[in-house]
Amino acid sequence: MKRNTIWDCLITGGIVIIGLAETVHLAGLFGKLPFGVCSLLLGGLVFAGILSGAGLLLIRRRILAEAFRENREKKLPPDKRERFLWAVFVLLLFSQLAFLWFGEGSYRQKDMTVETAASFLASDGIYRVNPMTGMPFTEGMPLRLKILCLPTLYAGVCRLTGLHPDLVIRTIVPTLILLGCYMGFASLAGCLFPDKEGSSSRDRRVCFLTVVALLLWVGAYRYGMDGFNILCCGWRGVSIRNGVILPWMFSLCLRKKRFSVILCILAEACMVWTLYGCGICLLAAAGMAAVRIFGRKRSGTVKVNA
Repeated sequence: MKRNTIWDCLITGGIVIIGLAETVHLAGLFGKLPFGVCSLLLGGLVFAGILSGAGLLLIRRRILAEAFRENREKKLPPDKRERFLWAVFVLLLFSQLAFLWFGEGSYRQKDMTVETAASFLASDGIYRVNPMTGMPFTEGMPLRLKILCLPTLYAGVCRLTGLHPDLVIRTIVPTLILLGCYMGFASLAGCLFPDKEGSSSRDRRVCFLTVVALLLWVGAYRYGMDGFNILCCGWRGVSIRNGVILPWMFSLCLRKKRFSVILCILAEACMVWTLYGCGICLLAAAGMAAVRIFGRKRSGTVKVNA
């Protein structure tokens, strides 16, 4: 599974958008740019990124065509067990989507993301007024918190589309994060259960995703659990990191895709308020590298002794 998958491309695209939003956020914050200008700049950069990604895929279309042809030739028809697992997974997924769109499960205690995005739009600037009072800031806020880009990204989407911040942040973004969560775990499942010669592990991968879906529902009952973060406050940086970036990063470590691992670490620094940006992704990547190095040394010692 060293070849990039469609999930790799989609999640990488999301991380690139976060990076572009961080660039625009810093330019607007320290350059005192009007938020209307920031929104247009963000939209232009994202559009240019999409065109670049599409061009890259067109350049590599022969490679992709060969890969899809190989997959079609090797693909076996699903058996009853696999069809049953797919049915259960799809049912769980649609129930979670219905919960996001029609339920009242959003948890916003001590969270001001909607108010912050609305203040950017109302004041036509980044952190010019206090989102709780509507008055200019009289006290500074920590720089590490101030440079996080998600409020600018969400407010930029609202400005470009005309949608209300409440709809974007509490419904649309959590929907995308839920789908991204399953993309990340699908990549991890592909690494944990690769196809072997003469046999397929699709049923194991589908079973893995079904278990993940069940665990998200089970974890939705308590604040701080990953299921709660994804289903009740999926717009937060912690939710994106735990639900999307971490499982995908583990699959990247298993496939030795170091550049993409660095992107994960940088994405967390742009979204989550951790000590100087050195957060869980960096620690997890360092732990995976240490395990790999230790395992390599140990296997070498066993061979020498043998």
